[in-house]
Amino acid sequence: MRVNIYSCLLVFVLGCNVTAAIRHEIVQEKQSVLLPCLHAVEGEVTWSRETNGHRVDILTTDGDGDKKHIPDPGGRYNSMADKSLYIRRVNMSDSGRYFCNNAAAVQLTVIPPGTIIRNAAEKTDVTLNCPNDAGGSDVPTWSKDGREIQNQWVHVSSVYKTLTITYVLPRDSGLYYCDGKPAAYLTVIKAETSDRGEKTTTTTTKPTTTTKPTTKPTTTTKPTTTKLTTTTSPSSSTAAPHLWQPVRLVIGGVFLIIMISITATAWTEARQKQKRRATQRENNF
Repeated sequence: MRVNIYSCLLVFVLGCNVTAAIRHEIVQEKQSVLLPCLHAVEGEVTWSRETNGHRVDILTTDGDGDKKHIPDPGGRYNSMADKSLYIRRVNMSDSGRYFCNNAAAVQLTVIPPGTIIRNAAEKTDVTLNCPNDAGGSDVPTWSKDGREIQNQWVHVSSVYKTLTITYVLPRDSGLYYCDGKPAAYLTVIKAETSDRGEKTTTTTTKPTTTTKPTTKPTTTTKPTTTKLTTTTSPSSSTAAPHLWQPVRLVIGGVFLIIMISITATAWTEARQKQKRRATQRENNF
């Protein structure tokens, strides 16, 4: 009984850690990206992508070669020596959640070239600027995910060509368009509070780039000059531990209650046996 309880708790904790470890990558279109598995893998590895609830296998690699499961005339998909997935010159259709042997590994978001990336703390106000090459309408039309933005939490300025979102929430994250032109990609993160009660401020960042991996793909197709883009902010990288801390506390509390219950039951049974022995001895005399 106790072994089963401990096993269930251990599986739950490990499941939480795997969920929290998934990487989030934001890459500009026409750049290249390297997607690693969460953990070291042996044997064959199959990479797949899930978009809008539909998953498609991309390739399977055994370290010596790749077996493609989708048409790839340009040779954009290749595996590396460590069986990571290398995508050359990504396009918008490459966005989605990538799985390494059915384990979620990377959430990839592809944005148009030159798009500004904004990181904002939750429950703060954010102002986005309309790009200079946007249409010359008197009142700009702002949209996200193909839908025009019209609600009480936004304000559109026709003078400054801006969109102000008050009290942003995680669901406000996404790619914003002004008059059909990409204006900014907004990422809303949990607000962190310091010991003095100060909250994380809103920052504006551009994608950082690194040189391509030194190892070559295992196939004959060689990647061209590439840049790897990662935009994980300092606060977002520490969000997972804070998010799962309450879960671990709850698990610890449940574990403590179970241990106390087991100890109390064992002690009660021991006392009852002792009383029965004493009664038998009195009856013998």
